[in-house]
Amino acid sequence: MTPPPTRSALHIATAAAREQPASPEHRRFKTLLTKIEAARERLAAWHAQAPVFARTHAQRVQPEHERLRAARRAWALELERIALGDWAKPDRETLSRMVCELCGALLEAGEPDAAPDEEIKAVYNRFSEVDYDTEARLQVQAMRARLEAMGDIDLGSEPVHSVDELMERVQAELARRREAGMDDAGIGAAGSGPHHRRAAPKTKTAAQRRAEEDARRISQTVRQVYRKLAAALHPDRIDTEASAAERSERTALMQRANSAYEAGDLLALLTLQLQIEQVDVAHAASVAASQVKHFNKVLAEQLREIEAEIDERQLALCSSYGLVVQRRLKPEQLGALLKDELREIAAAAAELASEQRALRGAPEAARRWLKHKRAEMRFEEQMGEFMNEHFAKRAGQAAQAVQAAGPSPKRKRR
Repeated sequence: MTPPPTRSALHIATAAAREQPASPEHRRFKTLLTKIEAARERLAAWHAQAPVFARTHAQRVQPEHERLRAARRAWALELERIALGDWAKPDRETLSRMVCELCGALLEAGEPDAAPDEEIKAVYNRFSEVDYDTEARLQVQAMRARLEAMGDIDLGSEPVHSVDELMERVQAELARRREAGMDDAGIGAAGSGPHHRRAAPKTKTAAQRRAEEDARRISQTVRQVYRKLAAALHPDRIDTEASAAERSERTALMQRANSAYEAGDLLALLTLQLQIEQVDVAHAASVAASQVKHFNKVLAEQLREIEAEIDERQLALCSSYGLVVQRRLKPEQLGALLKDELREIAAAAAELASEQRALRGAPEAARRWLKHKRAEMRFEEQMGEFMNEHFAKRAGQAAQAVQAAGPSPKRKRR
């Protein structure tokens, strides 16, 4: 028995595609193989690097977070005593706001399932016009009202006690609408409540019929490749003089073929074909373009699935560690994220120390610092109001444009 080639199947297919002139479908086949190989390498790197990130975060970053939180908590209690001192009205108001902002940030940063820090909550309540629990409830109610108005959805009459509970209810309502056959365009136009009507069955379009036919032919291609593999790897086809190692290898290959067939993984089946030399090096360039076109549909879907899994891993990591990343990460960039987070903690600690020095110092210096702090707060308020007005205006313009354009042709009901 000839041993399997040592080069990867993807490399063989790429080399084969270079040997002969290729049609657009053959060139796309080659491109997809290259992209899938790269995506699989990225996914494997995520598997390897994510645990390293978790360990390093626990060993280096988390202790720094805890030290900073402890320092902020201690400062909140000290800041309360400072704010109760003899200050002019503007300075007293500035200190009160600082106490509320710091205590509010500490309470919001607590673990979701942990009991709130009652001592910090009490400090917040002594300086705030509205107690913490009432303010949180009012914020949830306002968010609920905005969501119901924007999406024209009914979130029920039961009270909602947290933002997480509110978002779970929104997701449940959207899922119910999808199951009822209501597309996104129906939200806002079809009304809300228990009187939604299920969308009438639609006649399949020519494009839908073609897609179903393509899917059927792709599934048939997967079956055909698998049957050829199964025939080649069947125990009866093994040379009677083959060694136990060769028989074991064939059994392992058959198990891989079974797994790939169950998953509908055409690429894995093609890889096995090349590995057992059932397909020669010219196979990728010699099959008919119509057949390669169906290969490409499956490979493109597999590429999307791999990339979606990579994105899900990045999202899960960022959600778990509170990271805000505006781009697709590479696994080798995780170390840089840890360094960035450590730098941010160090900057926050330095800012806290500067604030402490200013307010622990001479009264005149503290009053100058508080005057500067008030100016910063006013600027932040103005910027916040400007951004809210800007986004509200843009949202209104977008809504008017959509209304003027009418329903999208792709979503027009038949």
